Amino acid sequence: MPKSSTEQPAVAPAPGRDTGVLKEFSATLRKAQQGDTTALANVREALKKPGVPDLLRGNVAREALSALVNAYAGTNPVAREAVLCKLDEMRLELSGPNPSSLEKFLVERVLATWLHLHTIEAAYASKESMSLAQGQYYQKTMTAAQKRYLAAIKGLAEVRKLALPALQVNIAKKQVNVAAGTVTSY
Repeated sequence: MPKSSTEQPAVAPAPGRDTGVLKEFSATLRKAQQGDTTALANVREALKKPGVPDLLRGNVAREALSALVNAYAGTNPVAREAVLCKLDEMRLELSGPNPSSLEKFLVERVLATWLHLHTIEAAYASKESMSLAQGQYYQKTMTAAQKRYLAAIKGLAEVRKLALPALQVNIAKKQVNVAAGTVTSY
């Protein structure tokens, strides 16, 4: 991935696609980044197509998660792949069989906060010694990261709880409402 907003994204040509079109679009991107209003209008039009915003680094949440992976793995490609694999496993497990769009967003938030918390903990644990100020910094940072992580988990749980369908059962003259694991009789 590009490191700065001025670098061009690496867009590999899809099978059967003309690489000339991609070269032309890359030239349009460069012009737009330099302030060419006509080129920027063309980029805006391209951004309306599904997937293009993600290719052009528009998915900021994904970019943040990628930065966290890079911060943890550094130049170790095995560690990077292992973390990405673990994130994919967790994403699949947390998403469930049929997640809503909101659940997908919240699952990504849980993953990002999980990785952030554990990256901080790994950095703290790897220090052989540190000053009192550094220790306090790490403790404060870990506490804040844990709060965000738990808040993300709670948000996902609440959305799932609210999404449970209410079930009404009428038996004779007695009505029984079942919603979110509770039973109320009338």
